[in-house]
Amino acid sequence: MQIIEQIDNVTLEILGSRLKNVVAPLNIIQWLNNFKPSEVQFAIHIAMNMNVFTTYEIESILDKTLNGQFPKLEKGEKILILPVGDFGKSGSMIAYFVQKTNFHGRMKNSNKLKLVAHLDESIFGKDQIYLVLIDDFAGSGKSIETFYNDKVLKYKDRFKEIHFVGIAGMNRAVERIEPLFDKVHFPKSNLFKPLFARDSHNFGYRNYNAYREFCYQYGVTLSRPKILKNGNEKYVHALGFENSQALVSFSHGSPNNTLPIIWANKNGWHPLIPRFSNDKMSVSREFRKSLSYELALLKEFGSNNVKREFFTFQVKRNKGTFNSVGKIDFSVYGIIRLKRAGHTVPTICQKMGMLTSDYEDMMDKAVERRLFTENFELSDYGLQLYYEAKKTIKALNRSIENEESQSFVPNEIKYLPKQFNGRS
Repeated sequence: MQIIEQIDNVTLEILGSRLKNVVAPLNIIQWLNNFKPSEVQFAIHIAMNMNVFTTYEIESILDKTLNGQFPKLEKGEKILILPVGDFGKSGSMIAYFVQKTNFHGRMKNSNKLKLVAHLDESIFGKDQIYLVLIDDFAGSGKSIETFYNDKVLKYKDRFKEIHFVGIAGMNRAVERIEPLFDKVHFPKSNLFKPLFARDSHNFGYRNYNAYREFCYQYGVTLSRPKILKNGNEKYVHALGFENSQALVSFSHGSPNNTLPIIWANKNGWHPLIPRFSNDKMSVSREFRKSLSYELALLKEFGSNNVKREFFTFQVKRNKGTFNSVGKIDFSVYGIIRLKRAGHTVPTICQKMGMLTSDYEDMMDKAVERRLFTENFELSDYGLQLYYEAKKTIKALNRSIENEESQSFVPNEIKYLPKQFNGRS
């Protein structure tokens, strides 16, 4: 992999901070390597203008909005929270964050709140129900409108009020969905104009056309064209779904309204913050393969400490017993790797292919092993093991690379002729 030379450590640190440490430094470098050396500064400026929302910010917005709108419910009133979209989409991820709020705990304890995956007749009774639809982002408003018409409209008169709660969105999307709901809730600071609108002032009045062209040219190669009635192709998604021109991402992924250069994963492109679940599954598979490879090397060449901590599963074969990597060993080792790379809990779960509840169980096991503190921070002992494993892997990889390079070097052939100038 080419490592760019156009970014120094200070700039990399600033960029990571601007992305709120949702993206690890290595992933930032991989993303920048998508571009030509002369374009790297353009790409850095694009990334510097991103609006990224962390897990904490999402939970805080949800808690503040829901508590503000429903400080108290009267007797016989109830709240239903329904994620927009199918299971596994961004709406269901936001449902997880709702469960982490103080509001959820307060209402759940009084049996006043219920999270549902769909609507049907079984949810209705004598209670007066407030329905709250939730999603992370409203880009064009089209998917929210479609979901409302297909899944909610037929029950509209059965609810006391219908609300929509979002984390961020585009102004035009909010204008589109407001007529559907009794109330629509977004923090005002989280509503955006199209990135390259003349009055957005993201890149300066004179420069925005150059940035737009830069993003569009790459977006054409990373998006599918729309086939017009005359048979011509039009790249309406090159700057985000239906030309949304958004530059918003979340710790759990990017909406397709955001520029494709941020989230696309095709034609060898390395995404900064990927979008599609199958992209994340692909990333997860590759990462888990790399973990298996490293643990296989450590089993043979790792220090005694590393072997003792990450090969605890006992296998009986014939009359003998030997240690191997167990599920807990594999998960804890992966979590340590990702924690050291600066990943947040949602991205750790995505790369490891685990649920948040599984992550919490594994962290409890890691605390028992003294690898992490009770605050889920890597302990001194855990850090020592990490450096021992890293040093071993690095040395072995260097040795393997040297062997492979040597295998392609032809042996020097020394040829001594039996006769020279007619003499033996």
